[in-house]
Amino acid sequence: MSHAEKPLPVDLAELCIALTAEGEVTELRWYLDRDTGRVILVSREYDPGDWGGLTVQDIEGTPARFTPVPVADPALQLDDMRAFVGALGDARLRESLEIALSALRPERRFRAVLGWLPDELDRWHAFRQRRSEARATAWLSSVGVRAADG
Repeated sequence: MSHAEKPLPVDLAELCIALTAEGEVTELRWYLDRDTGRVILVSREYDPGDWGGLTVQDIEGTPARFTPVPVADPALQLDDMRAFVGALGDARLRESLEIALSALRPERRFRAVLGWLPDELDRWHAFRQRRSEARATAWLSSVGVRAADG
């Protein structure tokens, strides 16, 4: 039996940042507050005063309320780039980006190619944001939450 998703006023942009945070940065941990919908960053600079007195121990010790946001899968950025290239209508640009993606440090090469084309760079950012929001929405659903206006 499926359960209804709990509607919460989650800031999807903030959750997208949390979901793309690099996993090797171990002092950064993100949590979803399942009571309020807030996305909380716990780091060395975490100040309980910014969160109504909520301590790191409160957050980490209450898993029913605070769900850890998973660290990013580095392959997702390449997947997004490949999907963007596959959707391009411009054959020359598509070929240039395919070459960039087959080179060493493909993310850097990809951005270098788009750096000369501000309109395409804007399209790439919008494309990646849509995919990131779709992943965030899917992750919320997997933990029984739905982003609601709030």
